[in-house]
Amino acid sequence: MSLEEDLSCPVCTELFTDPVLLSCGHSFCRQCINDHWTSSRSRNCPVCRQVSPQQPVSNLSLRNTCESYLRENNTRKERDAEHVCQIHGEKIELFCQTDEQVLCSECNKLEHRWHKIHPLQKAVRQRKGKLKGDLRSAEKTLVSLQKGTSQDNKISRYIQSQVQQTERRIREEFEKLHQFLRTEEESRIAALNEEEKEKGGKMKRRIQGGILSLCDRVRELKEEIEDEDITFLQNYQRTMNRAKYTLPDEELSSEALIDVPKHLGNLKYQVWEKMKDVCPYYPVILNPNTSPPDVSVSDDLTSVTSCFHRQNEPNPLLLHRNRMVLGSVGYSDGVHTWEIEVGNSRHWSLGVCFGLEGKPPTEPLTPENGFWGLRRDGDSYREMTAGACRLQMMEDPQVVRVKLEYCYELLQQPLRLKRWRKLSFSNVRINHVIAAFDRVPLANKLFPFMILEDQSVPLRVAPAKVTLTVEKEPSFMERHRDMLIFCFGLVMVMLGILLGKSDQQGR
Repeated sequence: MSLEEDLSCPVCTELFTDPVLLSCGHSFCRQCINDHWTSSRSRNCPVCRQVSPQQPVSNLSLRNTCESYLRENNTRKERDAEHVCQIHGEKIELFCQTDEQVLCSECNKLEHRWHKIHPLQKAVRQRKGKLKGDLRSAEKTLVSLQKGTSQDNKISRYIQSQVQQTERRIREEFEKLHQFLRTEEESRIAALNEEEKEKGGKMKRRIQGGILSLCDRVRELKEEIEDEDITFLQNYQRTMNRAKYTLPDEELSSEALIDVPKHLGNLKYQVWEKMKDVCPYYPVILNPNTSPPDVSVSDDLTSVTSCFHRQNEPNPLLLHRNRMVLGSVGYSDGVHTWEIEVGNSRHWSLGVCFGLEGKPPTEPLTPENGFWGLRRDGDSYREMTAGACRLQMMEDPQVVRVKLEYCYELLQQPLRLKRWRKLSFSNVRINHVIAAFDRVPLANKLFPFMILEDQSVPLRVAPAKVTLTVEKEPSFMERHRDMLIFCFGLVMVMLGILLGKSDQQGR
């Protein structure tokens, strides 16, 4: 007997509706048993004929079972309906690999006749196998994350190491500043005390001199008061004049006081100006995140040296194979100059590039790939271009100046102002241009770079000379320089055209 038969009413043979339980233990639909009792005029059970004097009670357990069965049956029917083609009503047994769709046999004959078709079970096996392969890769990644061996974990540890080292360097640099300020404070207080000692001493000597002079005068006057009457009267007028005179009439000026403006005037500015000697300005700051493991960047981020010991937490990111270290800031406009101290190094490379993001670590360093530079290899100097010729040198530079500037050109056909960048390398000592690149494109920011190839000699960014200027509002010429250049060029072109027409008419 099936479950549906067990859950069916013996009277209507349908699934129980609001089932009730009789005293004999049999169950019926409430409506069915009421109709039966009405027609038979007796309260006997339709199955066992036993009389049920009590009112039937609701069979809650049976009602819940019937409702659950109905829900599962409806769900099964809906699921079976999904496995049937909605168009042809046929069972879905095929898979179209071309369109990535499940099909029935009619669909295969009509719309997918020339497509690549697989049996449904084969397609399921193939895709489950592929999914399991991807799942294994995800599981390996999960395990590496949990064990701390993944790339993300390495980067996280490296960040923590960077924070600790950077915090230590910040504290060291501020301690140097604090020490300078403490020394400067003591020096200025000592200068104030020295001035107080000098001027205070003068006033003390002046007071002591006045005391001695007045003591002598008082003593003499007292002696003259005790003179004989005639002598006293004869000297009275002179004595009175001497009594009225107290101290010499020497006038004191403000120079006798402490020169407060000398000690407090522009105090912070003067200290800041003096701090330039201990706080040099470097036009290029190196980015240690671009430094390979065997190259060490100094604490002030201005020089690179070779290091033979492996760092505790090496940079986990993929770096360029050429041991390149980039500047931290890229330049998009304006004129920028910096100097690199190469010393006696015979192997180095300097220049600018568009950055390393998205670049293969093995690509050649050429202008076609976004690199413009100068390279020294022993006694040979070459531009970093494909097939570059050897450069003629007057002497080996100890310091190389790199200059990046913008250039302008007025084009007549069509009439417009063209801009580009120019890069040059010079020997600082003799101010001689070693090499230059014209027409460097304006597309992206250019980042300074240096490549350390000599393990014994470091490369350093030289500090720039800082001059203080009082800010003033720019003049009309300074504000509109580009526009004036363009207008002047336009006027010259128009004059050239008019003069050409005049010559043709004169002929």
